[in-house]
Amino acid sequence: MEENQMIQCTTLETNHYFKGNPILAQHRLRYESIIKRQNWDIPTVREMEYDSYDNPAAYYLVKTDTNGKAIGSSRLYPTDRPYMLEEAFSELVTKRPLPKDNLIWEGSRFCIDANLSPAERKRIAQELVVGYLEFALARNIKSIIGVMYPVYWKNLFIKAGWDVRWLGDVHKSSEGHKIIAGELCVNSAVLENVRKITGIKEELLIHHSEKTIKKAA
Repeated sequence: MEENQMIQCTTLETNHYFKGNPILAQHRLRYESIIKRQNWDIPTVREMEYDSYDNPAAYYLVKTDTNGKAIGSSRLYPTDRPYMLEEAFSELVTKRPLPKDNLIWEGSRFCIDANLSPAERKRIAQELVVGYLEFALARNIKSIIGVMYPVYWKNLFIKAGWDVRWLGDVHKSSEGHKIIAGELCVNSAVLENVRKITGIKEELLIHHSEKTIKKAA
């Protein structure tokens, strides 16, 4: 598969090994999705959305078109350091202690280009879900936590074959949206089920490991 047909898994350390600038592209997609469409009251600069968790610990899954524009993206972040659910939405987690574990990661900023057709959006969403699992299994991550609208949990993950363990009850965000915290347990059986339901059999993530970086240097 060509690079633009796959999902780029990138960090600040590896971003320059990819064509274009996938991290920049996902910041712009987040601005379109979160600021312009959903009117969240969070920081922006030059039509890019960002927060304090956009730092060297973050990994980004970015799907781009042939022009390098992000059409789907999400961020993954370890919970062994301060993270968004812990610092901004801790009241949502009432059914278990807030994790602090390098084998439990937070998923956030799940965005898809609204200008695409419903079929294209569905396919990209499914690819990102598979990307979550490929990423987590490769790093022995036990689970991925996050906060979303209930309908997003259902449409993105549950319909793709990945059950959600709720960490608390539904609350309302400062913008008035219903939100709930959830946990996605990671194992090879889940990936097998998601691949069966989505029909995605191929490996989707493309990344540059430390070995690749050292060899190129």
